[in-house]
Amino acid sequence: MTASVRGRGRRATRTALAAGTVGLGLVALAGCQKPSPNAHFTLGSHSESRETADDCFAHGDGTLGVDRTQECLENAEDVPAFTTKVGDTFRVGVDPEVADSGWLLFYDGILYDTNPFGTTYQTFEIDELTRAVRQQNQQSQQSGQLPEPGELRLVVAQVGDGYDAEAIWSASSQEEYQERLFGSFEGVWNVDLTPES
Repeated sequence: MTASVRGRGRRATRTALAAGTVGLGLVALAGCQKPSPNAHFTLGSHSESRETADDCFAHGDGTLGVDRTQECLENAEDVPAFTTKVGDTFRVGVDPEVADSGWLLFYDGILYDTNPFGTTYQTFEIDELTRAVRQQNQQSQQSGQLPEPGELRLVVAQVGDGYDAEAIWSASSQEEYQERLFGSFEGVWNVDLTPES
């Protein structure tokens, strides 16, 4: 009888300790913020992965907002950099949660496609991206000479449920356009590409 009482007492103590440990673990987890998702960049054998900067990801709280998004687009801290040459293929990968909501690619401020990618992996030809940038730069120059290719800023932007391509392109002003486009971003990653000299 005594052995049975002692056994129950020890079991109750172990159960209470286990419950207390689980409770403390849950409290500790509640205080931690879920890590930001990653974007993965590859050129040849050079690969880099980055979480979004903490203040460039909405952490499930809607979108970043226009002002915060614009600051993130200009961020120069801890931005992966790659040296490119003619004929290179640049690969972008994103975590599944980013693919699920959709993501856009910008190159020097030019939107690659209005329809968000819904995949975790895409490839982009460097020649195609730099050619489009040079054409845009040429249109804005009076001389008609093609500028030398320079650094190319790529931006991966995770969009939220509020992203609506038709509404963005039907905006009646630049301010409305930026509000509708940048106001739909949940996360931003930057990467810089520099042509081989």
